[in-house]
Amino acid sequence: MNFIKLKSPATTANVGPGYDIFAMSLGEPYDEFIITLNNTDVIKIDIYGETQNIPASLNDNTAGLAILELFKRKNITQGLTFEINKKMPSGCGLGTTGASASAAIFGLNKLLNLNLGLNELVDIARYGEIASGGSPHADNVAAALMGGFVLIKNYHPIDVIKLEMPEIPVVLAVIRKSQRTTRGFITYEIGQEKLKEQMARCSSVIHAIHTRDIKEFGRAISVDHIAEPVRGAVIPEYIETKLKLLQTGAYGCNISGGGSSVFCICEAEKQDELADIMQKNFKNNSNFIRVIKTKTSNKGVFEVI
Repeated sequence: MNFIKLKSPATTANVGPGYDIFAMSLGEPYDEFIITLNNTDVIKIDIYGETQNIPASLNDNTAGLAILELFKRKNITQGLTFEINKKMPSGCGLGTTGASASAAIFGLNKLLNLNLGLNELVDIARYGEIASGGSPHADNVAAALMGGFVLIKNYHPIDVIKLEMPEIPVVLAVIRKSQRTTRGFITYEIGQEKLKEQMARCSSVIHAIHTRDIKEFGRAISVDHIAEPVRGAVIPEYIETKLKLLQTGAYGCNISGGGSSVFCICEAEKQDELADIMQKNFKNNSNFIRVIKTKTSNKGVFEVI
């Protein structure tokens, strides 16, 4: 076997109070990938679809860095072509970089019969994130690889827990971030009271998933004292839109991943109304792309037969 075709989903990382430790997989959108092994020693990346000036060089591409990390760890020399068919926009906090890195490691693990465990797959794939955010965070790649809701239990060594999600309707305003990353501006110096609330909200998120309580899940993800104040400040109309969405029936609302996309969760019959609010409120933002109605998913990267 020297060929594999894959799909890898969009993910929403951080998920409210869970900065760098929570992420969840979405049913749509997704990117498509093809890995073809060959007899050369050359690793080539080809990008199609919404290419968006994504770099194809190994050291600048998230999949490229992940592949290099895998080959270094396992002392592998192998030529291949990694084709990326972009179906979703990059630079919007939808985990597209994690989708690419995860697909690369998932596919090569299968093609090369490496039999790597999930934690090791996550640990290798996360090094691709250095290309986009400067840090090997694991939340997006874990959700893309495993599907469902993931909790990064430990980073040294990587230890990931997957929780099966109830199917929750999601409305997503896709907004490209105005700067490459805001990670460097985020601080954990939030004070004792906010820290206690942050911890309580994280606990509520996990409890809500176990009890399949969408309302509690929404309340828990709507507050974040770490990343949201920094990332929300650079999204025009964010605070006003979030308030309107919650008043109109959204159970919860926050920023997706590193931004600047905004997501809310709701009952299915509310999706159209909430999508209209997002469309109206963000339409004058030059970085706004479109609104997507989707849902949470327990499916991660998978092979297309």
